[in-house]
Amino acid sequence: MPSNPTTPAANTTGGSTWLQTDPLNFSHTITGADRVYERISEVPELKIPFPGVWEVSYNARPMLAVTSSANALFVHTAIFKNGAVIPGSEAVTGIQSAAHGSQNTAGQTFLHSFAAGDVVTLHGFRIGQAGTAAVASNSDGRTGVMAHWVAPGF
Repeated sequence: MPSNPTTPAANTTGGSTWLQTDPLNFSHTITGADRVYERISEVPELKIPFPGVWEVSYNARPMLAVTSSANALFVHTAIFKNGAVIPGSEAVTGIQSAAHGSQNTAGQTFLHSFAAGDVVTLHGFRIGQAGTAAVASNSDGRTGVMAHWVAPGF
């Protein structure tokens, strides 16, 4: 992998091709309104080098702090292709309330057809305004995006 942590790694060996973000260290506070996507800009975009079906996988480390035990707070994440959400890539992590525990999905893995030059990015939004919501990455828990070419397409 390259030494620059903001440059996606690209490897080709014996017909196997993949892209992935290097280990990242960041904290991105999600400040928007409920259900309004924003790009997690600290995660570099992945540019698809050639067309076909790719297996995309991502993990996100949400951090939540609810200011009242009566309120819920969630972080929703998704993968975008060329600025539009890829249906089926969504995941959610949250706290229903102090009395009700939490709900978690740390990411998704899915197959999707891409054209050469398509750009893959990670986005997120918050559900609930009572507290702070962020996506972070460090040695305690990582956020990253990976894509592996699996077939020339249909």
